[in-house]
Amino acid sequence: MAFKGTLKEFKVPDILQLISMQKKTGILTFNSNEGFITIIFEDGFIVGVDAFPKKLEMRVGNVLVKQEIISKEMLQRALAIQKRTGQKVGEILSAMGLIDEKTIPEALKIQANQIVLSLFTWKKGEYNFKVMEFIEDELKTLKPMSADNLIMEGVQMLDEWPLIKKVIPADDYVFEPSFLGNKKIEVVSENYDDIESTDENVLYLSDTEVSLLKYVNGKNSVRELVEMGLFTEYKIYKNLYNLVNKKLIHKKEKAENIESPETRLEEQFLRDIQKKMDFSFRALLFILVLLFVMTFFTPFSPLAKGNILFQKQLYQKIFQIDR
Repeated sequence: MAFKGTLKEFKVPDILQLISMQKKTGILTFNSNEGFITIIFEDGFIVGVDAFPKKLEMRVGNVLVKQEIISKEMLQRALAIQKRTGQKVGEILSAMGLIDEKTIPEALKIQANQIVLSLFTWKKGEYNFKVMEFIEDELKTLKPMSADNLIMEGVQMLDEWPLIKKVIPADDYVFEPSFLGNKKIEVVSENYDDIESTDENVLYLSDTEVSLLKYVNGKNSVRELVEMGLFTEYKIYKNLYNLVNKKLIHKKEKAENIESPETRLEEQFLRDIQKKMDFSFRALLFILVLLFVMTFFTPFSPLAKGNILFQKQLYQKIFQIDR
């Protein structure tokens, strides 16, 4: 049994919800100009996700590099071993003692969520679900995940995205911490929207906001924060949006608009040199003009007829010449 169609006829949330509610087992594929995505279900739960051209294992490997858990050289070495053995990259890195056993499952989950959520932005494409009796173990790359949670997050993302983009319109934005003053921070659960603070000096932050705040240092751009793979792209944007509204962070001015003390000193030094050069040039020009005038237009000019040096009597007297 299989069912297929286009995203114009059936939307992504509806497709996922149908498979989840009916507790189906099988392989769901999406195909469009955006790429090719595969979601593997077992009894209505997601147990595997992959994408082309950005495959899940490569995403996870790059995330580990961005988080400085492994180096690029280590990742390339693991990928080379994978070509020979067919093992998963995570298994290779774990066997090499480069990562903790818990690192890969968490990174896989975040990147798998990111791939599925990206489907919610697709406007066109085709889908195909092939029902199967069972899923082979080698296809199960994830601990079973509820599709319902992803559906809720995806729908919420679509609703909030336009508002978030007004505050963070580009992924090259760089944020830095703001001065807190006497305000205190209190960490609460993710669903803290109903909490109303009676004290203006207390700020409520979720665990996610606190974790993200560690990397908001005036250096990392939004794009770099997303590439770190700490959370899905939507969660990164949403929590940055929340932190801006709470005035805990603010957008950093672009580097070209900020003059460092060293730059100002260098520019002042160059201006001083320029002034000295201008003065020397004007002085030299004045001397040359003066010499020119004295040479051609004054009584003291050697070429002038009235110049005393050309008076014959004085000339003979000086040199005692008697003709």
